[in-house]
Amino acid sequence: MKYTYAELAGMIDHALLHPTMTDAEMRAGCELARKYAVASVCIKPYAVRLAVEALQGSSVAVGTVIGFPHGSNATAIKRSEIVQACGEGATEIDVVINIGKALGGDWLYVENELREIAEETHRHGALLKVIFETDYLTNDAAKIHLCEICERVSADFVKTSTGFGFVRQPDGGYNTVGATAHDLTLMRAHTSVKMQVKASGGVRNLDALIAVRDLGATRCGTSATAQILDEYERRKVIANDEVASSFPAFDTGPQSNY
Repeated sequence: MKYTYAELAGMIDHALLHPTMTDAEMRAGCELARKYAVASVCIKPYAVRLAVEALQGSSVAVGTVIGFPHGSNATAIKRSEIVQACGEGATEIDVVINIGKALGGDWLYVENELREIAEETHRHGALLKVIFETDYLTNDAAKIHLCEICERVSADFVKTSTGFGFVRQPDGGYNTVGATAHDLTLMRAHTSVKMQVKASGGVRNLDALIAVRDLGATRCGTSATAQILDEYERRKVIANDEVASSFPAFDTGPQSNY
């Protein structure tokens, strides 16, 4: 296998964010994250205490989302959310930019807000991941500008998507794309080595996880953790069997009674 289990599991932020998810389902998700030894859970804000309790004694970090999913909260509200989340035990913060401000070109607002958010997050010793929402922010120049802003405010990660950036299609339905090779390549190319990249949205199988790692992502948000890591174990067994079968059988000759 190209990567070890620990390398791939250590990329995963197990997403527990669906709006219909119950407390019982989130507890089960935390136990799944513990079982598979992933990097973190990313849980709904009100459930941070639940996750901290469920994951006590494990290596799995507790993260949550701020201004989710559209980033439209006032800056003061986002800061207040961070204070509460970190006070309840979250050590990783995924914040959505003010998408409308970015689309409107109000970069001073975007940068000032992210600076305040970075300062608040780091004051509590937590990691900050900045969600661009690339399903809505489709202009490459804007994405590059955001990468530069994230560097200036000392964010820890740039991140593609929320997984909930639904765009109306010509037939009237809604769809979301999430992380793409184009966006991950662009984000990696326009950030320094100290900045990490998180892929989120649409990564639902082992090949996709390996692909985003190859493109430079060090974290990946997904709810398909079990499917991905179970597939890793299946392929590992097959690979080991193939290696074993490639060795010739040895003829030990006539067997002695002694």
